[in-house]
Amino acid sequence: MIKKMKKVIVLVISLTVLICCASCAMKSKVDVNADTAPITSEWTFDHAVNKGNDVPRLMFDKDENLPQFSTDGNTFSFCIVSGKTYSGTIEANEDGTYTLSNNGKGQPLTVIIEGNSLTVYITDDTSVTFVAK
Repeated sequence: MIKKMKKVIVLVISLTVLICCASCAMKSKVDVNADTAPITSEWTFDHAVNKGNDVPRLMFDKDENLPQFSTDGNTFSFCIVSGKTYSGTIEANEDGTYTLSNNGKGQPLTVIIEGNSLTVYITDDTSVTFVAK
């Protein structure tokens, strides 16, 4: 009876550790008080908001499986889901924001840079935030 109880306890502890490690969200690296990063910085995914719900970056996520954003200041490449990349032109606005135009396909997207973070607004309650490397 004691051997069976030890096996069950070991199994429960192992599963608990596995679940905790697999769902570890990374702390956000957004620093709005940092110097404003240029739009042409190298950006890495930090977190997203999907219909008002926070979607953090998980500890074991690989960069190639996460949303991607890059720009040379004139054109952009934006990928939310692996295999679906959107590209087009980027325009600086007078208010410090940027507009992404997907070559006339779909609605233009707004980008705001605050400190070391760049946020692409998909809708009012859905966005993707990147931080400068």
